[in-house]
Amino acid sequence: MANAELTKAYDSVKTDIANLLGWFECEMDKKSADLNWGHVGSLSHVRTNLIETLSFISSIDQDQIKDGLAEAWADAEVKNQEQKG
Repeated sequence: MANAELTKAYDSVKTDIANLLGWFECEMDKKSADLNWGHVGSLSHVRTNLIETLSFISSIDQDQIKDGLAEAWADAEVKNQEQKG
């Protein structure tokens, strides 16, 4: 019985996390009519917290995650240059 309760609790938390990630996606799709540097600061804070959270649940070092983000930006820049070329 304890295993069933544990599994149910675990699955419930995972579902909540998936729903929260969907909510984040909706928030990221929003555009602010009066964009300012405060918005950049707020999103930078969220990014820092997400990196910390991902590091916590995955046991991947935060620097490795940041390196992965930098690689993604570099790849996107290469693709952008190829499309312009």
